[in-house]
Amino acid sequence: MRFELVSPETINIRESQGFVKDIYDPVIRVREPLSEYRVMLDLVKRDPTLARAFDIIVDFATHRGLDFIRGTEKERDKLRNLFNNTLNIKQVLPNLIYSLFYYGDAFLELRRNGSKTTPNELWVLETTEMRIIYDEHGKVLGYVQRPFNMSGMTDEQVLKEELKDMGGGKTQGIFFDADEVIHFRMKWIGSQVYSYNPNESIGTVASAKLYANNYLMNIFMNMPPRYIAHLAGVGEPQYKKAKAEFQSAKTNYKKVIAFSRSNDPQSKLQLQKIEPPYDKTLIEIMQWLSNEVLKITGVPRSWIEESGVENRGVTEAEQRPFDVKIMALHRNILEPPINRILLPALGFSKKAKDSDTKVLCRFNEISRKGEKEILENVKVLKEMGLKHEAVVSYLDERWNDFSAKPSTVFDWGANSNMIRDEIAEINYRLQR
Repeated sequence: MRFELVSPETINIRESQGFVKDIYDPVIRVREPLSEYRVMLDLVKRDPTLARAFDIIVDFATHRGLDFIRGTEKERDKLRNLFNNTLNIKQVLPNLIYSLFYYGDAFLELRRNGSKTTPNELWVLETTEMRIIYDEHGKVLGYVQRPFNMSGMTDEQVLKEELKDMGGGKTQGIFFDADEVIHFRMKWIGSQVYSYNPNESIGTVASAKLYANNYLMNIFMNMPPRYIAHLAGVGEPQYKKAKAEFQSAKTNYKKVIAFSRSNDPQSKLQLQKIEPPYDKTLIEIMQWLSNEVLKITGVPRSWIEESGVENRGVTEAEQRPFDVKIMALHRNILEPPINRILLPALGFSKKAKDSDTKVLCRFNEISRKGEKEILENVKVLKEMGLKHEAVVSYLDERWNDFSAKPSTVFDWGANSNMIRDEIAEINYRLQR
């Protein structure tokens, strides 16, 4: 008799035996997010360095797209058509990642428009208006969107506004069941249901930048004169006449000049230049503040601002942590909820009859360099004598392009020289 370990095909909601942090705080009735979402939105909107850094991250995380591995070729083709056409994933995905980096939390609605069971639309919900409803163990019971101003409200007032009757059986708060929304968390720590905001640690630095920029703006708004002209030994009529003649003669002169006068015959004619109020120390402080902001994003500094100290070695050393950050975003933040919740909701929770495993979503490599490294590793593994099945499994896990029919890419039954020639040919095509 043979026994096999059977595990659930999908787990849509996980629940711990432990308690969620602060769940029994008697003062709090409404479990709001850990940070004020709107404050974080203002933080990004007012800091061009932070905004540009997030643009770069989103571009890198989305420009190569995603694909599907394992399962059958028919399943993969069906999902590609579904994601690219019906679900419009190419526009949904950047929206989702922006929300993650701005707020730490992102909420994706699985809309069943005219369908009873299968979602046919994906909508990123407005994070600044969302609240999660959960029990003491962290089990999500539902979600509610509050499209109203909650400033100054108590918990009781917020709950009352959420349930306010708007007619037609609708409430002011928009309630979602637990299986209608996927919650993505950027920085999940401990037993909190909400994510911690990844931008909180730069709050002080960002505030300092606001004050520094305000100081600079006031300098330009109240720019002192560049020259002072003192007219000696003249009365007021002569002073006004001389000033008017000087201004008419210097119509195209761009420098601001201040005039003074004295009817004391002992005074002397003076024309004094005033140095501009540029503070090199202030400029250095502004650069330091921008660098502090970039630390939290992981974006190489040379990508945001020009500098004469970077060389190729320094840039590559900075890019490695950034590449790892993008890979972690794909593998640890985005793929698990898609594979665990979205694909089963679309009807792909079980493996097909002619497949050993069920189909999974996998983001493509973020660069051609990553693809060439995979090919080089395949070459090494093949020369080490790794079996056909192991090499195919390696490719299937790492490169979506080869997951459909790996046997058509390499002639695995040929001698070892064949694999070298074909890898060289593919490398050549990648470099073009």
